[in-house]
Amino acid sequence: MAGRAGRRARAGGQGRPAGGGAPAAVGQATVREQLGAAVGGLPRLTGPHFGYPGERPAGADWPTAYGAIIAALLADAADRAVPLPPGIGTLAARHHAALAMVTRPALLHFDLWDGNVQAADGRLTGLVDGERFLWGDPLLDLVSPALFRRIEDEPGNPFLRGYTAATGLELDDAARTRLGLCRVHLYVLMPAEGPSRGIPVGGARHDYLTGLLEAELRDL
Repeated sequence: MAGRAGRRARAGGQGRPAGGGAPAAVGQATVREQLGAAVGGLPRLTGPHFGYPGERPAGADWPTAYGAIIAALLADAADRAVPLPPGIGTLAARHHAALAMVTRPALLHFDLWDGNVQAADGRLTGLVDGERFLWGDPLLDLVSPALFRRIEDEPGNPFLRGYTAATGLELDDAARTRLGLCRVHLYVLMPAEGPSRGIPVGGARHDYLTGLLEAELRDL
């Protein structure tokens, strides 16, 4: 994330990107299940606060940090003249109770699309590009592995199977609300940072992300 909400860099690793590096690729089932189990272990590590390190958005609790992150992204979008649907800035207050269920700042990778998942010989070998890391709701790491989809609607998803086995996740109504809020985080970030990465405002990509955002806002 460029701008107020974060920075991005590239790291190296062994193996090749799962799915050939294509964001929409599901990847090999065994690797995906191993990935789910590995990602389920990350939240066991606890950070010093909620949110990002340094001077980026953070807070003493997850509702505060989430609200600060969204506010920073909306400010970035406004600075870059990126139009977004209304109502995003009120989510932290409206869903305070669901966000407050997160009581420990868990370590999150937050960029687990297939290009950042290394695999070789049918097994997971590593995760790369951790520059987006933050501390917060463990469910945030269920968003990028199912990019542009809702992982909770894919019970046979091998990633979800591995993650559930490692964590005992129960996808109740509160968890589904938190997942929706996590997707809003990502789907606001992507258009907001686009101009800083040379992606022009408007066009099919922006319209697609806006549609995803509007769907999440309706359901929230």
